[in-house]
Amino acid sequence: MRGGRFDSQASLFGDEGQGRIMQATVGVAGCGALGVTLVTVLAEAGVSRFVLADQDYPEITDLNTQFIYAMSDPRPKAQIAAQWITAVNPLAELEVHAERFDESTKTMFDCCDIIADCLCDPKASAVLSDYAAERGKAVVYADVCGFEGRVAVSAPGSSSIGEIVGKVEPYAEPRSNVGAAASAIASIQALEILRAISGAGSANAGRLVEFDLESMKSSTVERGF
Repeated sequence: MRGGRFDSQASLFGDEGQGRIMQATVGVAGCGALGVTLVTVLAEAGVSRFVLADQDYPEITDLNTQFIYAMSDPRPKAQIAAQWITAVNPLAELEVHAERFDESTKTMFDCCDIIADCLCDPKASAVLSDYAAERGKAVVYADVCGFEGRVAVSAPGSSSIGEIVGKVEPYAEPRSNVGAAASAIASIQALEILRAISGAGSANAGRLVEFDLESMKSSTVERGF
């Protein structure tokens, strides 16, 4: 792979790890403020198989945090995100679900090696957590509100996402969001996914890390295995 697109990350993941990144199937639940940065970073890094799920359509209030959308494009977010990914990585293979993730649709992620929880919805995240624990799938969760964000990693055999984040108070609604904060948290989420699918592993399995982007401080919440 040397002399190619991924030279600058080869020393981090190795050739075998890069191969795993390119072969992995990543499920993305939510193509909003977190999801748009997540899919961009993963596609840039060589992820070539995605399953996307989001039932929403772009709204004008999305445009300060969701840079791939425009009010002139009336398609569902999941469809627009799929086109965006293929522009970043023309080799990408995509399965698109312009529908809500819930109990009736959760099997859409059966083919995935890992799932990104970008839902920003505690109830939907609980369904995803139970599904992943039942199927033995890894999940990397993220959430963001204002200048604060959270990332949690659940690997098969570790605490589920529900167990990790269950005792943390959900962010208050309605939320304040700024694109820079959402992109920062989503980039950390993407890095955890890349470490997992490359085989490098994560030191954060079973943990939730909370970020204060105003003070640039972080704290870790441990959950028992």
